[in-house]
Amino acid sequence: MASAHDFMQKMREAQAARERAFEPLAEILGKRDELQRQLAELDAPYAEAFAAAEVAGWTTEELLAIGAEEPAKRPKGRPRGRRSTAKKDTLKKAPETSAPEPSVPSPAAAIPAQEGAGETAPAAAGSASG
Repeated sequence: MASAHDFMQKMREAQAARERAFEPLAEILGKRDELQRQLAELDAPYAEAFAAAEVAGWTTEELLAIGAEEPAKRPKGRPRGRRSTAKKDTLKKAPETSAPEPSVPSPAAAIPAQEGAGETAPAAAGSASG
């Protein structure tokens, strides 16, 4: 019959085997953490370089087609290139085109008329479905 000492010895051997199996994972985890830290340090300079390329005339679509990735966070205070000027142009034109003519009914005014038209023909709807 096995003694308590024998059981403890078997447990220690099993535990040692488990620890040996974990060692490569621990090494890779350490390397992985270091690489992720280095990558995070490059995020801000990459975003600034991407924005500088856009300011120089490159569009986001062109940069993406070449193989660049859009930065996760863009630098604060910099325009996104041509998109921001298009928005400004749209905002400048909005007051001129947004004033509707008084003779054109609004879409909201047409809704009650449509609801009223549906209420006048419930028998036709019931006979068509039956």
